[in-house]
Amino acid sequence: MDKVKTNFVIAIAVLVILSIVLTGYAASLNSQLSAEKTKVMQLNDQIAGLNTKANDLQTQVTSLTGRANNQTNLANSLQNSLNAANAELGNLRAAYADLESKLKAQIAAAEALKTPSQPAVSEAVPVN
Repeated sequence: MDKVKTNFVIAIAVLVILSIVLTGYAASLNSQLSAEKTKVMQLNDQIAGLNTKANDLQTQVTSLTGRANNQTNLANSLQNSLNAANAELGNLRAAYADLESKLKAQIAAAEALKTPSQPAVSEAVPVN
């Protein structure tokens, strides 16, 4: 019976040591898990910050796109106005040329009325 008691005490001692080792291992794993949870929370915070920055950038891009569209519309409007002004300028130049030619014709007609008609060479009085 001594041998059985000895074996029983050895078994209990081994189980106690094994329990202590397993408890230490479990505590180590729990500590690692807590550290990983902390890292995950920090990464989640970083992701949330990056998402906020991405949303801000998206808002800025949308705003800049709107401004660019407004600038494009303004440039197109100005180009259309310039084209209309150039067309009007062409019309005014044509009208000016037409008026200038009519004025020249009227001046020529007025000059013709002012100048007395010269006698023809055959009608000239002979000089003695």
